[in-house]
Amino acid sequence: MGIIITLKRKVMQISRERKLNHFYYLFQDGMTVLDVGVSTESREGIPERNYFLKYFRYAPEYYTGLGIQDMSRMEEFFPGKRFVQYPGGQFPFKEREFDWVFSNAVIEHVGDNEAQVYFLNEMLRVADNVFFTTPNKYFPFESHANILLLHWNNALFRKWCKKNRSWLSKDNLNLFSYYRLKNLLISSNASSYVIDKNRFLGLPMTFTVTCKADIT
Repeated sequence: MGIIITLKRKVMQISRERKLNHFYYLFQDGMTVLDVGVSTESREGIPERNYFLKYFRYAPEYYTGLGIQDMSRMEEFFPGKRFVQYPGGQFPFKEREFDWVFSNAVIEHVGDNEAQVYFLNEMLRVADNVFFTTPNKYFPFESHANILLLHWNNALFRKWCKKNRSWLSKDNLNLFSYYRLKNLLISSNASSYVIDKNRFLGLPMTFTVTCKADIT
């Protein structure tokens, strides 16, 4: 298992860098970004956590982080950046307040399909452009539970998680296939979207979505 975890970390590091490079190809200096799904940090921190926050390439005043955990000390740890805590649901920002929303591997954790549509619509409401990523359900390795193939069958996966990964449930982990992700976008307020498949060994490991809503 140690070898698997080490390999997982290396692969995820490469994946993070690729996704960031993709985002920064679209994002320009002077634009503002809302980072949705920030986790609270200690002073020491975990290197893999809040990767976008820690390696944001532009001036801190262009960055705002949004999370449901305690954000009270985040500005102390990351001077110049703005952090907002909220209880979930509607984002505490006005329409088109940001040029971009960035959200890495969060949408699969917000609840059922209805909650995921709402979450996406909130991202579309507060920004001109949305960039989000999510794992592919049908990649052979499931990185939250660290298992192979079992997650392809919902009933078996839920039963196994209840016994072995009690913190994972249908309330906080609903993975996307390509077609379910496409249907989510069709059901949302997105007026246009692109789904990119990020591959590992030729297989789609994660999806990156760029989308926007009509300005009315």
